[in-house]
Amino acid sequence: MIYTPGYNLLIVDSITHALLIAATLMAIGAPDLIPFGILGAVIPDVDVLFSLFSSKRPSLYIFVHGGAAHSIAGAVCMGLIAFGALSLFVAAFGEMLFFSPLVTFTVLSFAAVIVGALSHVAIDYLATPGIPLFWPRNETKYTLGVFAGPSVVMMVISWTFILLLMAGLIMSSGLVIYGAVFLVYLWFSFVIRAWAAGTIPGSMYPTINPFRWLAIEKLHDSWTMKYINILSRSETGARTWPTNRGVTTDEMKRMSGLDAVRRVLYHSIFTIASRMDNGVIEIQDPLRVDGIVRYPPFYARVVLIQKNGIDWEVLPDIGRAT
Repeated sequence: MIYTPGYNLLIVDSITHALLIAATLMAIGAPDLIPFGILGAVIPDVDVLFSLFSSKRPSLYIFVHGGAAHSIAGAVCMGLIAFGALSLFVAAFGEMLFFSPLVTFTVLSFAAVIVGALSHVAIDYLATPGIPLFWPRNETKYTLGVFAGPSVVMMVISWTFILLLMAGLIMSSGLVIYGAVFLVYLWFSFVIRAWAAGTIPGSMYPTINPFRWLAIEKLHDSWTMKYINILSRSETGARTWPTNRGVTTDEMKRMSGLDAVRRVLYHSIFTIASRMDNGVIEIQDPLRVDGIVRYPPFYARVVLIQKNGIDWEVLPDIGRAT
């Protein structure tokens, strides 16, 4: 299966973002800006809370983890809010908590927050399943697909560094080494990606194993997938799904305008549509429904029924992965 993050890995992934911006600021000789950079680097992941108000309103499907806040514009907005909130907090409670002298608000500290937020977007752009870089102009997800996100390798490296730092076996100056290790890993991942591009037909998606990739193709009226080991060239786990079964192109076009359907489309690599014997139509992401892709576990399908021969009605309990 494709290794993809669950929300229980959010903190782990955020630590990698924090360490990378800290390593960058240490490398350019700006250690005083590290707290601000870390604030910016982790603030986009606050969007995990957005689902509290968006989950029951399909029209707000872009406001989820990995959605609007992970765009360039969204990250900048999140950085602005975070910097403003920190400024107000220090102004109101800094002296009481003996915190004010430790934080100096300057143009550089503001810039560090924004750069940190944008670094989060840049790093997530490297990994699957992608992010809507240019929202609100469009909601298309973009990714270089260099590695599956979050990267297990980087999580292990990040936590190893944290434990060594806590044990006093490495100093904060070791952040530069941490950054160098990431660059080496990134270079290795790019090489593997280039290798896969010359080996695998169709769209490629990395898995937890850097040498095992998922290849997806649309052939005529069906979608196919298979795992390919780019070292042995062996293929396993081949699957095929019909694109539309009993559903016309015109029907799909009209249904695709529904918010509940758009939400499923947003979270899916591809979808298929099937008309049941009772006339109900199910649109689903077979990769997530069948457990091949684990993230996100929600909004994997939607069931609709036609009313009055024209309008489509979404049935209750939509979008649950099975």
